[in-house]
Amino acid sequence: MSKQFDIQQTITNQIIDLLESVNIEDYHPPFGGLSSLGLPKNPITKHVYNGINILNLWLYQQAKNYSSNEWATFKQWKEVDASVKKGEKSSKIIFYKTLTKSEETENAELEEIKIPMLKVYNVFNANQVEGYKSDIENDAPIQSKVKNIENIDLFCKETKAIIKHSGHQAYYSTRQDYINMPERPLFQNTPQANATENYYATLLHELTHWTGAKHRLNRFDLKDISNNTGKENYAFEELVAELGSAFLCAQHGITQIHPEHHTIYIKSWLKSLKNNKAYIFKASAKASKAVDFLYQNKPSM
Repeated sequence: MSKQFDIQQTITNQIIDLLESVNIEDYHPPFGGLSSLGLPKNPITKHVYNGINILNLWLYQQAKNYSSNEWATFKQWKEVDASVKKGEKSSKIIFYKTLTKSEETENAELEEIKIPMLKVYNVFNANQVEGYKSDIENDAPIQSKVKNIENIDLFCKETKAIIKHSGHQAYYSTRQDYINMPERPLFQNTPQANATENYYATLLHELTHWTGAKHRLNRFDLKDISNNTGKENYAFEELVAELGSAFLCAQHGITQIHPEHHTIYIKSWLKSLKNNKAYIFKASAKASKAVDFLYQNKPSM
């Protein structure tokens, strides 16, 4: 039995033992959430958006992976000699205003009536325009807590995977075949791991997803789990990716990540699979295959 297989089996067994004891409510995301994006603001009026518009624009920003939190209307961008790129779609905000109207009562007295009015505006993110340079870019950059781990950086480079850093989301794009990572300063310390460990655990999670592409291991069809719904297939793939991350973290010497880091995440997805622990063994086998694929033609460690 190889040393590599020993590590993988040990971690799988450890995670299965821990599943009963961990609480998914203890999970802390490894990188900043919506609030880390900063409040949405209008760079032309200098006003910060409020109310439901904050959540609305945050969600737009996250969904579109915009790096800027600045929003303005088509006309406002034009005022600062910026132009919305062709084909860009707007996001909607709501503006409330109260109109005061005077009406005569039955006693021939004037009475002020307040009429609430709602108006919808279309706004565009600074990432959607050309010819605009944000003042925010001149601010001092946020210091990253992530320290480089050279052996993992080299390992990832040798896989030939395309890895980009932008926005606030970690994902593998199946359509364009690249990995996107949030900017490093967004990674933070959590009770389960420090910022460096969280960054590399996330990167290795996405790298495991990368192995599932049709021209690699062709894992995304999941025909061998025929009774699963689309949601369950997605949950299963998340188990594979997190186990792959756990195996790779151990094999690359990120030994200080507590097992709970991976276990809490895995338990959250097992919920979607009706807590069927048998899936752990199936996912573990596929994660091992993914790790083996990544090690092909790599220098021995």
